[in-house]
Amino acid sequence: MIVAALGWFVTAAFGALPFIVAAHITPPAVLESFVPAGESYSSSLRYFRNPLHAFFESMSGYTTTGLTMSIHEPSVGHGFLWYRSQMQWIGGAGMIVLSLAILRQPHGVAGISLYQSEGRNEKLRPSIAGTARAIWKIYVGVTALVAVYLAAATFLIAPNYGIENTIFDAINHAMTGQSTGGFSTLDDSIAGYDSYAMELVHIPAMITGAISIPVYYGVLSERDVREFTRDPQVRGLCAMFIVGVVGLTAFLARWVGVPYTGDPIAYLSNVVTSQALRDGLFQFISAQTTTGWQTSAIGDWNGGAVMVIVLGAMLFGGSAGATVGGIKIIRGHIIARGIRWEISRVFLPKHAIDDLRIGQRRVTADEANDEIRAAMTFAFIYLIVLAVSLFVLLAVLPSDFTLADGIFEVATAQGTVGLSSGITGPDMPVIAELLFIGQMWMGRLEIIPVLVLLNSLFRR
Repeated sequence: MIVAALGWFVTAAFGALPFIVAAHITPPAVLESFVPAGESYSSSLRYFRNPLHAFFESMSGYTTTGLTMSIHEPSVGHGFLWYRSQMQWIGGAGMIVLSLAILRQPHGVAGISLYQSEGRNEKLRPSIAGTARAIWKIYVGVTALVAVYLAAATFLIAPNYGIENTIFDAINHAMTGQSTGGFSTLDDSIAGYDSYAMELVHIPAMITGAISIPVYYGVLSERDVREFTRDPQVRGLCAMFIVGVVGLTAFLARWVGVPYTGDPIAYLSNVVTSQALRDGLFQFISAQTTTGWQTSAIGDWNGGAVMVIVLGAMLFGGSAGATVGGIKIIRGHIIARGIRWEISRVFLPKHAIDDLRIGQRRVTADEANDEIRAAMTFAFIYLIVLAVSLFVLLAVLPSDFTLADGIFEVATAQGTVGLSSGITGPDMPVIAELLFIGQMWMGRLEIIPVLVLLNSLFRR
């Protein structure tokens, strides 16, 4: 765990060097050539003359968060757009290998095993090296399929967009979508397309990244697509999508001012055709999958809508064993099943067998207690870190931001989501920037490895 925590930190530090070097040595004329024709702003590559901004961008990339110091992404040039996408893609697969192969604990004793929580007691391959290779093959294959899908869909929807732009966007968005990182090649993220159809096209690219790699492996090895529906995390993800989109759309409908005339059918029709459903659908899925592609000015939302997306999506994230952040659906599933199990045990006879079923796996009472305790301990630590981060942020946050904005920003950093209420940027307080770097680092490694590292340093 110490090696993992240090490795991620050092990788982010070295990943910042190209930003710093390029920002200082690139001639001004070349910098301005990166700015799209007709735009009056300067190249965002200039911001990386500040080493802290460069380190923030690199940490955001490798942790697949997606918060950025590049106010106008296209103005950093295609080279750095590709570099940012590559960081997220490598960081995403690296976390899966770390969690499923290196940090795997046998039999789930004394802690939740992200691999076994999928209901699979076997490795993908007999060895760790073989498991890592299998993960990379699936990861590369799914990314390639998503890239082809995005390119074909863009050709059909926007044939005048240009072949070069279509292919470049498709490959970059396939990498950042599958890694649930959320960096984009466009100004204003996916909103830059200014197309509802393009927003719908990019939704599957986020969902594929939120599904666990072992589930893909099960589909391929068993040659049965029903493996998707057998996985409790996939079912939970779909259920949360439905409930969350409806809830967020309801709050946004009030925000955009959809009138209620007394006719529920007419009201629902107005909601479906309004901006509320469009934003609610895309932004909730973006938050739930922790991808972080953005199509709406979340900083302008009402407090209710902000809290729906924080509590309903960002805290839990997607599937363990995927590239997502957050507490993970499987932990929420274990906690919920554990509470129900503890209550039901009260009504059982004294000598009854009270095993607990988690997904496709049935565990004994002792193993169940270990799994539940581990899941609840992690969730508690996660919330404590989130609360402490919020207090630190509120101490330095400018007065023009609200409490909801602060809650949203710490949740998006720690959950490696990447959506922003407007706080993150080159002008943010230094303490807030350092705070978010720490949160992204801890959130990507699921906190414990970083705490082990800090404990080791302080004990020495």
